[in-house]
Amino acid sequence: MKHYILSLFTAFALITTPSLAHEDSSVAEERLDLTWADLMPEGAAERLSQLQRMQALANGMDHFGTERMPQVRMFDVVEELDGKHVRLGGYVLPFDFAQDNKVSRFLLVPYVGACVHVPPPPPNQLVYVRTEEPVQIDGLWDPVYVEGILRTEQQDNDLGDTAYTLDLVSVTPYRP
Repeated sequence: MKHYILSLFTAFALITTPSLAHEDSSVAEERLDLTWADLMPEGAAERLSQLQRMQALANGMDHFGTERMPQVRMFDVVEELDGKHVRLGGYVLPFDFAQDNKVSRFLLVPYVGACVHVPPPPPNQLVYVRTEEPVQIDGLWDPVYVEGILRTEQQDNDLGDTAYTLDLVSVTPYRP
């Protein structure tokens, strides 16, 4: 049962990410529109499933407990994405807010509720987003697109370690 629940979380993140197919073709030629599955190297989904099963057996799984669930340590990246101008849809998990709900660094996560009581997604399914000029974030439960330069640069932090870092160009509301 635990394996089944963990697999559902993984599958949900991979298939419910906002689709990025609707876009002006002139802009699309200048950047790569990604899905969360694009951030996983070939064969990584199967390996992730195995690691999640092993973690569930070793640690148990308690959605209602106060203990923080450990993150599956999977830092495999798609090296070809390093330095590319990309756009990716997801949800904002800020490290902190400044005035007027502005943030200068946050995690982009694949689904609402990531990094709460269940294990955070693996590092190659989280993106550390940074910007010199803080940006306005209105609704934490609302999906957004982030656009910027993607780096295969690891970031370690309390919310969930990441295998990718994005230097933000823009953040916009998700529009299907």
